[in-house]
Amino acid sequence: MFFACRTTPIIDSMTGRNRYFRSSPIRVIIAALLIVALLPAAAVSAAENAPTVTWNVTFSPEENSKFDAVANTADGGYIALGSTLTEVYGGNEDLLLVKTDARGNETWTVRIPGMVPASVAEIADGGYIIGGYNVSTTVEDQNFVYQGTSFLIRTDADGKEIWRQVLPGEKVSAVRPTADGGYAVIGWLWSRSGSADDTTAVITKTDADGTPAWNRTFPGISANAGVVTTDGGYIIGGTTSPFNNDIGDAFLIRLDADGNTIWHKNYQAPVVYDVEETADGGFVYSGNFWYGLVDAKGDEVWLRNMEGLAGHAVLLRPAGGYVIAGKDIRSGEGFALGTDADGAVQWRTTLPDTGVYAAAGAPDGGYTLAGIRFLSPVSSAAWLANLEETATPTPATPGFGAAVAGAALLLIAGRRRRG
Repeated sequence: MFFACRTTPIIDSMTGRNRYFRSSPIRVIIAALLIVALLPAAAVSAAENAPTVTWNVTFSPEENSKFDAVANTADGGYIALGSTLTEVYGGNEDLLLVKTDARGNETWTVRIPGMVPASVAEIADGGYIIGGYNVSTTVEDQNFVYQGTSFLIRTDADGKEIWRQVLPGEKVSAVRPTADGGYAVIGWLWSRSGSADDTTAVITKTDADGTPAWNRTFPGISANAGVVTTDGGYIIGGTTSPFNNDIGDAFLIRLDADGNTIWHKNYQAPVVYDVEETADGGFVYSGNFWYGLVDAKGDEVWLRNMEGLAGHAVLLRPAGGYVIAGKDIRSGEGFALGTDADGAVQWRTTLPDTGVYAAAGAPDGGYTLAGIRFLSPVSSAAWLANLEETATPTPATPGFGAAVAGAALLLIAGRRRRG
């Protein structure tokens, strides 16, 4: 029996040059067997950190709905706050408060008319605290003048309103429960036409009934985010350019439990949309085109660019590192990306036909995203989705790949004996 020989071109992986060798069919068969044996392992290695969408659900009481905030609840489910429009132009906007189970299935829904959503959180007795606002526009000297009022709404565990506090002249961005049973309300004050500053950042501390105890103001900036820190103080973040979040400087302000400023620092990024405290007392933030980490004194540790992406939410990864989620400004698609502790991207997931506006950690270590799903050019639904990072695979039991590799080695051994 004769085997024809042929000349096979190969690309040298180190130099990129073409080289040639004369190979017999036996060598070709051996090479093919080894490639088949190794391919599955390579495929697993490349995909082992990619997150999986384990569930996603939509809520569409009207033709245009969305979620702007989401928080965990003690029963393992979620509370989501959004809005629904009766009509795109000239319609009434209602708050949409939705309680779900651990997989996003609706438990109940409550609508609160005439308000724009901002923030929601579960409180100690199983009820909820909601932040919302409305805005009016007038024209003075050919300039638009914005004025608004914010509302702090306390509900029971079924979403039934217990009380409501009015915060005149304020646009609320975040409401956080405090250890004493009160609340921290973070946002900004609208300034009158002709004022030196367009807005003034504000944090208001209230008691358990929503009555203000104190507030602190910071002229010329607007606060978009904030949390209560582990020591009972506060961190708030935002921008020096409230009406154009592509320019200006991002800022973080650290306060003690009485609202006294510990430090106030600006950063290269144009805006902070979300901020979280890290285990060592530092802070990670996300915004337009950038996300960054600062230490407990506010000094920058690192700053990472994400060109074209708006990071509306930031979370801590259970194994270390961070998750940034939001919307690709160029394509209009939702995204989530995971980084290591130094901010280097380890994975990225694109979520077509969506926008992500908020996120919460899932009890199983995953991440629940909240935002909008675009159903058509003229309709949308409020949307929740859960991402779960794929665990690093355990070594596989020897199977087909091992058998193929073994066959290749037997062929090699047989040829050596014949040689």
